[in-house]
Amino acid sequence: MKSVPLAGLGTFAIAARHLSFTKAAQELHLTQGAVSQQIRQLEERLKLTLFVRYHRRLELTVAGVRLAVQLNHSFTEINDLVLELQEEETSNILTVSVMPSFATKWLIPRLGSLQEAYPDLQLRIQANDREVNFQRDRIDVAIVHSHVHSSKGHIVPLMKDKVFPVCSPAFAEQRALTEASQLAQVPLLNDDSEWRFSSPYAEWEKWLLLVNAKGIKPSRGISFNRGDLAVQAAVAGQGVALGRTPLVMDDIQQGRLMMPFSETLDEGHAYLFVCPEMQRQREPVQQLLSWLVAQCYEYSPEDALTTPDDLISL
Repeated sequence: MKSVPLAGLGTFAIAARHLSFTKAAQELHLTQGAVSQQIRQLEERLKLTLFVRYHRRLELTVAGVRLAVQLNHSFTEINDLVLELQEEETSNILTVSVMPSFATKWLIPRLGSLQEAYPDLQLRIQANDREVNFQRDRIDVAIVHSHVHSSKGHIVPLMKDKVFPVCSPAFAEQRALTEASQLAQVPLLNDDSEWRFSSPYAEWEKWLLLVNAKGIKPSRGISFNRGDLAVQAAVAGQGVALGRTPLVMDDIQQGRLMMPFSETLDEGHAYLFVCPEMQRQREPVQQLLSWLVAQCYEYSPEDALTTPDDLISL
């Protein structure tokens, strides 16, 4: 069968509601003859009789009743969807997917600044460490790690993700940490959240290789599936963790953590702001992105990958 003529279905639904071609013509701003012709063509295309035509009235056939009921239901759903999409287009509500550790250690402590800058912006934050499916999960924007994200959507790099050992000042003093080789005698704290596709000790192994520290087995330490848990264990003096740039800088600046060694592992990973192309021009999206870029630059200028000036050309 040939494709169903959508214009004809709309005309039929209106005529079925009025049981009158004349009233349908008035609603559609057409002639009665044009409406009658569209219905006739629809019947021919469908090979169905939809109306019983009497001298002064119309009556729906059984097929006509069933089609009218289904169309009324479908058009109502379409109308509701359009209204929902229009509301979303003008809404100040943003649903944001954020990696749990990034949300806990970096984003949440700064949300007051965002509310001051954009008091009408309403965030719905969803902590999630899997790759985002914007359509399935109904997410507007996401803050993700480059290690677990494909290249889909509008992407703005926010901050480098470098890793380096951290511990509490008291722990470093107690263990007199000065050389990487001493890590063989202290508890190591592993964050395997970013490396779930490889060894949970991969980052420790890479850092130890970088500093040529041999004979040290990270596997004897404690592993966490979230970076903020490993960091919190280090703050509590439980051992030495590998700190990620955005997860430990506040603790370092406020004296809760320190870097016992200067070497830093940088494999080119980054934290990214991602949204569907169709979302990028929405004012709430632009507001959140502008704030994030400014905060990342203020947080660590040497690690920021996009500056406020860069946004002008994006």
